[in-house]
Amino acid sequence: MSARALWKQALLATLLHLVMVALWPLLRAGYAPVFRTMAQLAVNVFDPLPGPIEARFEPGSSGELAGDVMRMDTLVRLQHGDLQGDRGASFGASSFFHAYLPTTVLLALFGATSAGTWRARRKSLAWALVLLHAYLAFRVVLAVYYAYSKSTIDGRPVVDLGPTSLRLLHLVWHFAWEEMLTNYLVPLVVFGLCVFEARSSVQART
Repeated sequence: MSARALWKQALLATLLHLVMVALWPLLRAGYAPVFRTMAQLAVNVFDPLPGPIEARFEPGSSGELAGDVMRMDTLVRLQHGDLQGDRGASFGASSFFHAYLPTTVLLALFGATSAGTWRARRKSLAWALVLLHAYLAFRVVLAVYYAYSKSTIDGRPVVDLGPTSLRLLHLVWHFAWEEMLTNYLVPLVVFGLCVFEARSSVQART
């Protein structure tokens, strides 16, 4: 593929991405509740919290952790009678930042590519969406566990981790939950994996 064709696809992907971002105010009312439901399901299935502690995803725009996340519309509460205070027991989330934005990046990449037949691209897109949403589930579960690790009972941390483990957990949480680059890097990697696999399958049959 020529450099000019690559530039055209890059510009088309950027345009599609910006259009989908601009549509967010129209989609938010329906998308945000779906995000909270799916996030709740992911946490319930993978269950990163022990015993009777539960995480609840509610409409809201506050929280101790991730307080600088753009367009926050979800409050995640860790519910347990022994968790002291609000510090670390709740945090904010954004259906736009944590789910919709990376999804638009992936859709824009597929909308701009001309690799393979449309049928092959549909199959690749389906797998890419599965992989991306598996990552989105992971980032939500990680955020809940990180909030739990910052909580205290009787003044003591509820998670017994050493300094190195705590630092590693913080770095992974920061990259997966707070870093803007992640919302572009992860969809790009998923896109590359799925398109490369599709091309490899086509070449193997020819």
